[in-house]
Amino acid sequence: MAAKTYSESNLSKAWLNSRHEALTRSKAKNNSKGSYDNIRRNSVYLANEFQFLNVNSPKEITKENFSEWIDGLRQGKFPCMTLGEGTIKKRVETLRAILQANKLEEQLDFVQLWKPTKQAKNIKFWSVEEIEAMNEVALKTFENEKLRGRAVVHLLQSMMAPRIADSASFKWEFINFEERLIRFPASKNKKICSQYIEERFVPLFMRYKEWVSQFKGGEIYLFPSSIMQKSGTTKKFIPHASVKTLGLWLKYIRDLTVVDGKPVQHLSSHSYRHTLAMRYLTVGNKFENVAMILGDDIATIEKHYAELVPNDAQRLAFEKAFAQSTLISSEGTAQPVWLKRKRGSNSLLTMPRSRPFGGANFRGEVDVGGFEPPASSLQTKHSSN
Repeated sequence: MAAKTYSESNLSKAWLNSRHEALTRSKAKNNSKGSYDNIRRNSVYLANEFQFLNVNSPKEITKENFSEWIDGLRQGKFPCMTLGEGTIKKRVETLRAILQANKLEEQLDFVQLWKPTKQAKNIKFWSVEEIEAMNEVALKTFENEKLRGRAVVHLLQSMMAPRIADSASFKWEFINFEERLIRFPASKNKKICSQYIEERFVPLFMRYKEWVSQFKGGEIYLFPSSIMQKSGTTKKFIPHASVKTLGLWLKYIRDLTVVDGKPVQHLSSHSYRHTLAMRYLTVGNKFENVAMILGDDIATIEKHYAELVPNDAQRLAFEKAFAQSTLISSEGTAQPVWLKRKRGSNSLLTMPRSRPFGGANFRGEVDVGGFEPPASSLQTKHSSN
């Protein structure tokens, strides 16, 4: 809706010039394409919004109309409808970039003080059962040559969950079949993403490479445009699939999948990234393991998932702070009834862990259960007593 309502042609000369300065500065800083595109797009939106408030230049922004702008975004007073705090944060970041590029220190002082309202995280993901059921659908779909791209893009997302724009332009040079390894630079931040290929999928990917190489560009891209059906609406030629096409392909696999007679959750393609992160973290892996696959900073992974998946360090901290919580009655044992004894030990073996495979229930919620130590460790402990 915003794209139809907001227009660069509506901007005042002052807003156009300040926007140009921000984009020029972004290029000079060698910002990523994603950061540059955020400024390019959001600067049109916010400039239109300020003009709705009769602010026709960044120099005219005051504390009062800055606050009015924020309230308007939250309350849906602009054509963009109501925005969430995350989207508003991106608008403000773009405004800061404009103010910095145009050296408007007075406005920058109070804009930099703004912080988004903290909201509860709403991270949605598929359970292991759901994603495995989707894998089965993909394997069956692969046998239909016309639908092979759908199967392969799902399996790629299932294994390492690239951002969908990276999947669209994915190249064969990123895949090393001998080492069973995939490595590629994320377009958003140029970080190297690394992940192993599941052995069961190696033969399928090799078959797909042999098949798709028959098409123009198939020796370079996993999803060359030559295997796409012609829609007649293409504005410009690109050698590989579009983000829109891959989104539809992923929905195709999702919508064919059921678990225990129920359809899997209707989540977006970005949920593959959440699903992979939760799959790793709920079985005790570290944030750095997930960061290496997804191409995000460790701090970013921790920020998004630490509240959802308490780690071993948090468990140990709890046991130290609440030492009495580990004491239980000796009634029914050979020890005196009045004697309090520890419930097991503080070893990581006796800590509550996620289920060994996946740790998520059907609707994609973290399911933390007990972990029973091996019998050998129990025997050793008893003999030592």
